[in-house]
Amino acid sequence: MSWAAHQFEVYAVQAHLPKKMKGKVSFWAIFLGDFTPDFLSKFWVYGFTINGTRYGSDVPHQWHRGFPGMGFTHTLFFGAIVTLLIWSWKKNRAFTVGYILGYAAHALTDINDSVGVMLLFPLLTLNFTSETWAYAATIDGGKYLDAAAYYSSLGLAMDVFWLIVVLFSWRVLTREHWRTEIVPPDARIWAWFGRWLPERGLLALYRATFFYGLCRMISWSAWARLFADPDKYGEFDVTSRGFPMDLSWTGPYWLDARSLDHVNPWIAYPAALTLLGLLYVVLIRLWEPMGRKEAEHRKSQASRRIDA
Repeated sequence: MSWAAHQFEVYAVQAHLPKKMKGKVSFWAIFLGDFTPDFLSKFWVYGFTINGTRYGSDVPHQWHRGFPGMGFTHTLFFGAIVTLLIWSWKKNRAFTVGYILGYAAHALTDINDSVGVMLLFPLLTLNFTSETWAYAATIDGGKYLDAAAYYSSLGLAMDVFWLIVVLFSWRVLTREHWRTEIVPPDARIWAWFGRWLPERGLLALYRATFFYGLCRMISWSAWARLFADPDKYGEFDVTSRGFPMDLSWTGPYWLDARSLDHVNPWIAYPAALTLLGLLYVVLIRLWEPMGRKEAEHRKSQASRRIDA
């Protein structure tokens, strides 16, 4: 799983849209699409305690990414189904395209941990993983051990990578970009927020996810390095305060990585990049037909209102 990377990639997707889609894809849809997979599955991964009783999955990594389990929520197949439902409901091109791009960004990023995702579900229930770092969500460790492992391994490098992508595309965070490319596709949403917030507040709202991710990366990294008490989360080959950093592939060394049945890890990146490329090709080819269908839908709705 990825932590702040999911916050940064929302802006990275927005900054690197195909030319014909610039200023025409919903930022809020990208955010919602990126947020959906973990919203549907992760609450039961870490679990919660009420009156001394724990509620949650007995095998967190199986529930989160496997089959049987909620692993289908991290597949392009499920994302495509939800996207089609959104299109059938609203016939809104900006929101539909933004949603599937955000969803794909999340699902494809999660191939990096040792559990990975079912990229070819339902044709294949084997997971695709590059085994870059260790998946660490456990019953005893919860989100704290997960954070410690992520920020003590190449998971931190993933956060840094997406942060650098956004910083190299820094204009995506500017007021001008927000005015010209973010507001138009979501004019109604921004107008609604504008009933309570001035423009500075709306701009801060737009940037909030980025700064939340940045603060999340810094604070969890500091906690894992300096303040964490390893003895609280299990038995590890760690004697000092804080968890040791290990940037080796599949690290950190002090943790037994969780895994599921998967294909050869060398296939993971080519498969993910191929699917991402196919998705962009399909969306580019459908962009104009979707626009015409949306225009017809709006015209039909306007005629009905006039007749009524």
